[in-house]
Amino acid sequence: MPAPGRSAVVTVEETGSTQEDLRALAADAPGWPHLSGLRAVRQLAGRGRGDRTWETGELTALTASLVLRPELPVQRWPWIPMLAGCAVADVIDELRSPPPDAVPPHPSPHGPAGVKWPNDVVLPATSEIEGWGYLRKVGGLLAEVLPGQQGVLLGIGVNLAGSAPVPWAATLQAYGIDVAASDLLEAVRARLAEALVSDPLTWRAAVERRCVSIGAQVVAHLPGGARVTGTARAIDDGGGLVIREPGGTERVVMAGDVEHLRAAAGEGR
Repeated sequence: MPAPGRSAVVTVEETGSTQEDLRALAADAPGWPHLSGLRAVRQLAGRGRGDRTWETGELTALTASLVLRPELPVQRWPWIPMLAGCAVADVIDELRSPPPDAVPPHPSPHGPAGVKWPNDVVLPATSEIEGWGYLRKVGGLLAEVLPGQQGVLLGIGVNLAGSAPVPWAATLQAYGIDVAASDLLEAVRARLAEALVSDPLTWRAAVERRCVSIGAQVVAHLPGGARVTGTARAIDDGGGLVIREPGGTERVVMAGDVEHLRAAAGEGR
């Protein structure tokens, strides 16, 4: 596969996983610079968190992976999937056209897009689903460090149209958004490029504004099988989710899957 030779995206009709393909290709640092990437029209073996696999099937989706080589210390890289989630949410909100004077009650499908910690992009819904509350997943991110810390490989998946694969998922089309995968990716790349050169001291506030997990009763399923249950209170300086347990002890979760136990007042904000 020819390298883009600049910060561009190569598109293929079909592949197993853009993440796996680009992992091997990105070892050629000059050929795959910062924000270059690979997009597949159809993906047969996409990979998410916890090595879960999926395919687009009848679903029309943005499926792509980007090479990120930001001029940031490695210690700040854990923020990348959340910044990417915010970038996707920002673009989705720009594409939506809710009634300008509408102030509907919570929950509402007219509310803004959000990020369910650490890497799910969600939109509000009018019905509740166990583990997701009044939220529906429209996209997800997967960030992995390249060998030798040459950069970060960021996988991006967004449901555009067709049948949602699971009850807690939705498509942008269901929310009145009609956008081509290539156009959506270019808009996200531009927004992410801005975020990665912004002041890191502003990241926490920006992420907290989008993070619908804050204020919710959650259970965090940690690698290895442990669980932390309580109220998600904030994002800490390292990008971890601060959870206050029932006894008042606060735990910082840096990795894991977060399940929302019940709707929170902040969901869909």
